[in-house]
Amino acid sequence: MVVEKLDKEKITVSFSGSVGKKGLDFIKTCIEDIEKNGVPKKVSQKVINELSREINKKVWERIKTERNIK
Repeated sequence: MVVEKLDKEKITVSFSGSVGKKGLDFIKTCIEDIEKNGVPKKVSQKVINELSREINKKVWERIKTERNIK
């Protein structure tokens, strides 16, 4: 997922099409939080890595379920 603040009034969010409904719900929650609290000035690499791992884990779990992989 890529989040860009293009200017004071515009934020662009890009993500994989395989994120699924749960992933979309999570992204929606994140966007609502940003709208409510503003864009964080700086996010640590640790937080970025944790979010990335969580999203990848959820996507992989969904793929395994869909393809009946154990």
